[in-house]
Amino acid sequence: MKKILAILLSFVFAFTIFGLSGCGNNDTQEEEAAAPELSAEYTAFADAVDIDFAKKVNETVASFGDDEAVGMRSAGSPAEYEACQYLEGVMNDIGLNNVTVDEITVDGWTFKGANITFTDANGEEQKIDLGGYQTTIQADNQEVELVYVNRGTEADYEGLDVTGKLVLYEINQEEDWWINYPAVQAKEKGALCSIAMREFVEKDEDGTRIGVQDVCAPSDAPALAISRKDCNALKKAIKASGEDSIKVTFNADSQVTENATSHNLYGEIPGATDETIFVFAHMDGYFHAAYDDAWGCGASMGMAKAMIDSGFTPDKTIRFCIHGAEEWGREGSEYDWSTGAYEDIMTNHPDWVNGGFAIVNMDSGYTVEGETCKGTLCSVELKSFAKKSIAELADSSKYTWSHGDLSTYTEDFMWTRMGIPAICAGDGDGTKYEDVGYHSTYDSWKYQPLDEEGYVEMMKTFGKVIIDLDSCLVRPMNFKARIKGFEKSLNDDAQARFSEAIEEAYAAADALKDKMNVVEKSGDDAAATDLNVKTQNVYLAFQDSLLGLDFLNVDAIIRHDMYEDNVANLDAAIAALEEGNVAEAYDDYLSEVDWSWYDMNFDKATCDYMKNQLFDKRDDTWGAGLIEWPHADTNAIVVSLGEKYDAENPDVSEEIAALKEIREQQAGYLEEVYKAELEGIERATVMMNAAAEE
Repeated sequence: MKKILAILLSFVFAFTIFGLSGCGNNDTQEEEAAAPELSAEYTAFADAVDIDFAKKVNETVASFGDDEAVGMRSAGSPAEYEACQYLEGVMNDIGLNNVTVDEITVDGWTFKGANITFTDANGEEQKIDLGGYQTTIQADNQEVELVYVNRGTEADYEGLDVTGKLVLYEINQEEDWWINYPAVQAKEKGALCSIAMREFVEKDEDGTRIGVQDVCAPSDAPALAISRKDCNALKKAIKASGEDSIKVTFNADSQVTENATSHNLYGEIPGATDETIFVFAHMDGYFHAAYDDAWGCGASMGMAKAMIDSGFTPDKTIRFCIHGAEEWGREGSEYDWSTGAYEDIMTNHPDWVNGGFAIVNMDSGYTVEGETCKGTLCSVELKSFAKKSIAELADSSKYTWSHGDLSTYTEDFMWTRMGIPAICAGDGDGTKYEDVGYHSTYDSWKYQPLDEEGYVEMMKTFGKVIIDLDSCLVRPMNFKARIKGFEKSLNDDAQARFSEAIEEAYAAADALKDKMNVVEKSGDDAAATDLNVKTQNVYLAFQDSLLGLDFLNVDAIIRHDMYEDNVANLDAAIAALEEGNVAEAYDDYLSEVDWSWYDMNFDKATCDYMKNQLFDKRDDTWGAGLIEWPHADTNAIVVSLGEKYDAENPDVSEEIAALKEIREQQAGYLEEVYKAELEGIERATVMMNAAAEE
């Protein structure tokens, strides 16, 4: 599943849904209407949904794990392959056609466990089990010292020699930094291995939860994970010892392997046309991953079985794809997740782009007990369709629904870059799973009981989305929504230069919408197929010219956003320094410029590695080509201002001059981005007008 920052950011501007579904292109404004009559195909499907079957698939996938103590079902590991073999059997048993297992080459990771034995503060021997990150560390009853280093920053190592030792620290990945920064920092300091206690929004009562994430770091910066209870026990033992460290016995078997073999799996309900709707889930997971994403495997197979059992005969082929290596699959890369899906569309089946109608991704929307919210993450052009399709079930829904934009954190991202738009199940404004179970040992029905009623609803809801998509001759894309989002993202200075192009783009989108509605109503399959090719090309034109990544969260943005923000923050920092407000410049503005926050907390070697990683090992990932220029390099300025932070009336003239140079560089990048975006919008406008006229 996606990184958690996406969950926190995706629904900032979410909406409560209402209205009617339909295959004509929709404007962003919907009108309330009476509840519609549901189709016979959907009603038969909904009646055939079998919760017991979905639960069995869910539980069986979750049972596979390489480590007896904590689980783990990772890229290229034995447990992941066991899950693949089981799901292949499920696909055959329920009657899917063309069931196929594809091999893919990834960086593999097998975690067979890690533990520490130590003498606690009461003088008693204790053994604790650890979780793992995608790094290599081998130890067999190794006697080693363990040192506590607070949050793992450069300053936290002051006065400590950690060479060849274990370092223990506590991190908040949602508010501070990802595991990769303290892990690489520990390597730079000569540590044997990091052991990280990951903080969660909601604390576990007994303190036994272990949480991890994808590592986005080299495999030779080894890292393991520990629970809050065990972290506290080690801290107390160190304090009781009167020294900086304690001796422990350390065991670990965590191995990253280059060019390992993982697997993707698919099966189909054949359609009458050459177009395809894809349904996604993934078989790998952290710990036992009863929700992320054994739940998606159960839900997608449950929907497939209900469609087959109900006699549903789609116009388009419905292809159920279950991917491996979703959580991780590339060593030493900033783009180390969604590798299985990347290989699926880029290596094994690039031909699937042609005729790819849409994707429905079941990786999220997990139905934990007590949750009251659900939602979608959509390609912006499909958001109106998704809202209206799901709203037809609003009267019977137990959830409040909301809708956000797709991000890099779901495995459909590369597919959308190739031209296939997506609708991903999501938690909407809900946080129960993310606050408690996400990527942790609490991702289980024991700690977060399953809401069976919600499970049934999610299968019925997204089954309906699939059936509604299948009923459309013309892909229900709303290009005005894309243009509106771009227009709203521009700062005041940029509005004027784009106004004419945006006005012409709106007019072209309206003309194309009219053409799409005419073809939809005509029932002409050939005309619809031809128009779908054209709208896919329009979608690609917008993606190619407007899509970018930010540096910090590696999430999808409109390309100019990062450079506009950098220029604004640099201007504010310069102004604050000119007024003598070093703390304001440092804390409020410089910390928001690209990597400056990390430069403030980690040494130059660590930050340089992470900065270079944005461009290294990205060619065979979904991040290829999305970042053009180096970051705004404020490292030396940040270090200098940090030293002058508490000084009386410091001379910061050199820092101001250096920031002005960086500001001009960023303004130049912004100008180049504006030009490319303008050309892209004009190109898409020509394509929309041509499609509307032909």
